[in-house]
Amino acid sequence: MATSETLSLHQQAERLREWRAGFQAVYVIATGVQGGFFDQLAAHPHGLSAQELAERTGCHAPYVAMWCNSAYRYSLLDTVDGRYVLAPHVDSLLAGRAHPDSQAVLFLNAVREAGPRLAQHADYMKSGTVGSHAEAYGRNPTRLDPPPNQEALQRRLWREEMQPRVPVLDEALHNGGRVLDVGCGPGLMLLQLAEAYPTATFVGIDVVEVGGLETARRLIRARGFDDRIHVERVTAEQMPYAETFDGVLITRVFHEIPVDIRAPLFRACYRAIKRPGVLLNLDFAYPDTLEEFRQPLFWSGVDNQYREMSWGTVHPTWQEQHQNLTEAGFTAVERHFVRHIPQGTHYLAVAHKR
Repeated sequence: MATSETLSLHQQAERLREWRAGFQAVYVIATGVQGGFFDQLAAHPHGLSAQELAERTGCHAPYVAMWCNSAYRYSLLDTVDGRYVLAPHVDSLLAGRAHPDSQAVLFLNAVREAGPRLAQHADYMKSGTVGSHAEAYGRNPTRLDPPPNQEALQRRLWREEMQPRVPVLDEALHNGGRVLDVGCGPGLMLLQLAEAYPTATFVGIDVVEVGGLETARRLIRARGFDDRIHVERVTAEQMPYAETFDGVLITRVFHEIPVDIRAPLFRACYRAIKRPGVLLNLDFAYPDTLEEFRQPLFWSGVDNQYREMSWGTVHPTWQEQHQNLTEAGFTAVERHFVRHIPQGTHYLAVAHKR
């Protein structure tokens, strides 16, 4: 791959043009999700004309025809006998919201929430204004009413990425063990674990009520898990537990925790875990070195850091996280890259208390 120093002016201009095209593709996709175009095409695998698609969605036919052409340009659609059909795998990725790899909600959030916020970053650069994750969650419909793919993703993460690496915790849960979920949000991982381990009990803590604990309580009641899942509003570093849990989970929330309380958090987690016990921390993969900023493995973390910087997000490097874990007392700290997440590559830290 050519370095930035060897790119010609025309090569650099072409790369910028591709980024502009990608920006528009995001809006084409979001319109297709919001307008129900992908859902209708998935329901008609033999294809629809633009006119038929407009009729089934109650939309303006000339504009729908232009959308179809644009979606075809981005290889989201193909044609068969003059009718539009979804390109391979687009049904799983953009139609419906049940598949664990679905990105439909990500594109909706990109235009509804991230886009307007990113447009203000030039102002943030001057003001240094810092917002709030909690406030943003309260406005996010996917936190108030999580789409089915989020539960499917949590289930897959546990079964394919976490469970195989913690056989001792798996055995404990099959025998009535206990797990603490730090930053549990709407409680989706807790629900999956309660279903998978019918004799185990679970505790979730968070500081976010709207879009977090309120949603969790409602879902827990609806699933009939009131007797085995308890959630409460507790700051992570003030957890009162001692030698209580067989395992602690922190799932895709560590980067949101203020830097000055990350070390106290890990110390509190260490106190809360029995021997033998384990901590699992899943979060965005973020570079340790400048060179890693250009490695695709870390781009999801780099991109998330920029999107969320006005919320006060500071992504930890692996070296920083490893140091905090070992200073808290954990041993045999492992890092595993997790690639099959719609938001991009994450890493899973597995740290033991022995």
